[in-house]
Parts: sequence; C-alpha cells; structure tokens
Amino acid sequence: MNQSNPVVQSQSGSRRFVVDMIGFSDAEKSMLASTFRLTGRRAYAYVEPTDEDQRADIYLINADQPEAMAAMQERAPNVHSPAVIIGRNAVSAGWPFVQKPIHWMRLFEHLDELMQAALLERSLREQQADSQWDGQTYRRSIDKKSLADAVFLPPRSTESVLVVDDSATVRAFMRIKLAPFHFDVDYAENGEQAIDMAQAKSYTCIFLDIMMPGIDGYEVCKRIKANADTKQTAVVMLSSKSSMFDKFRGNWAGCDAYLGKPVAEDDLLATIARFLPSARA
Repeated sequence: MNQSNPVVQSQSGSRRFVVDMIGFSDAEKSMLASTFRLTGRRAYAYVEPTDEDQRADIYLINADQPEAMAAMQERAPNVHSPAVIIGRNAVSAGWPFVQKPIHWMRLFEHLDELMQAALLERSLREQQADSQWDGQTYRRSIDKKSLADAVFLPPRSTESVLVVDDSATVRAFMRIKLAPFHFDVDYAENGEQAIDMAQAKSYTCIFLDIMMPGIDGYEVCKRIKANADTKQTAVVMLSSKSSMFDKFRGNWAGCDAYLGKPVAEDDLLATIARFLPSARA
C-alpha cells in the first residue's frame, strides 16, 4: 500500500464505497460480499449496491468472462470510478490485477489505493478557485443525477476472538493478521485456560489448536459446545493434520470450521467473515 498516503480510521466509522461486481456468479458474489463485510471494520468499507440504479464507486471485473470485459468497456472506468480486474490469467487493461484464487489483503490494498486517488481528485476539483465542483461536471451521463456525497458506516461494535495455541509463533501470526480488523483478541496457551476464558467472556469465534499440553483441542471443543453458555460460539480448529479422519474428528467434536497449519491468510479472512454476526444473520 502507498505508505505516503495512509488510510486513517475515521472517528465517524468507515467510509463506504459501493462495489459493482461484474461477471461473477451468484456463489462468487456471495463469497466476495461476505469477505467485504470485514472491510466494515477498516477505514474504507466496500459494499454491494442496494439497488440497480445505485452509482458504483468502483468496479470489480471478472476477467475470465469475456462479457464482463465488454461490460467494463461500456462503463468506462476512470480515476473517479476506477476498476480492479480479477482472473486466473493476467490481462492488460490499465487497472490493477488480482490473480485467482484471490489474495484478500492484496485486493483490499488495491481498492484502498484507487479510492484514495479518487478522493484526492474530488478534493482537488472542489478546491479549484474559479468554480466549485457541482457533483455533475466531469462525470458520465448515467451518473449525473447522483451526488457523490460521502457516506459513513457507523462504528462497528468490538467483537472478541480467542486464539488458543501453545506456539508463540502462531499466536504472533494471528495477532498480526487480526489487528487490521480491530477485533478484541485474547490468547490462551492450553485447553484448561481456554475453557475458563470462554466461560468468563463471550467470544464471536475461538481459534483452537488441536495438539496442546493437557487436554487436546477435540476435548476443549466438545466441552465448549456442551456448555449452554458457550455452545453458540464458533470454534475453528487449527491443525497440521489435514486427513479426512482428522477433519471428521473435528466435526464430531462440534467444530464449525477446520483450518490447516500453516494457516493461509486468505482462508483465515474468509473463515472470520463467515462468523461475523452480520454474515451469520
């Protein structure tokens, strides 16, 4: 990300931008939308249009679909309404490209950089001495009725996450990856401590290592899911064992998801998005 122009968290909440996703299947749009919910915890938030006539701030184009590339040409993205291209094979279209499978943080960074540039252009136009920008000049005809008023989402409530792992390296990794999304993150080094913490505090999600000193993750998960006060907490098991038998044991213990070690950043973000209250609702 451009370090000379950092994104600063607004006290008013997240600055909202509408993303028009072109050429994606309903399943792909659902995946993108659920992961975009994570950006509601950042300075810049990206959301789907709420109706067909809503003006897009930025376009997301599926380069694997020729019809989507043709639709992009019709919409003529520019510095004020830019685009990001997603596909399996790189294309030369003058806009940032993100290869599939999507690297989520890279996509977020491209979106942020483009919208920073768009906001700068809006600011420069408004500062012109000879005339104030009226919200219509320099815009495409289909957008002239829509004013580019800033829209802010209210600050998100702080959601708590518990990371249970006896490895300091894993705990540090999770701390780094969760920090940009402003979760309240606690840490436990063994199963007994995790059970006590889960009973004392409400967590949105618990990331639970399987192999630990004392009781293992399977037993911890079973106890959490058997307790009326904690059974609704999402439990994501972390393990270097990825056989079908290991996953079956995790499911039998009641876990909601299973991530292999080393944990891939994209899998981590997609899993977190599944268990946000807004996503689960």
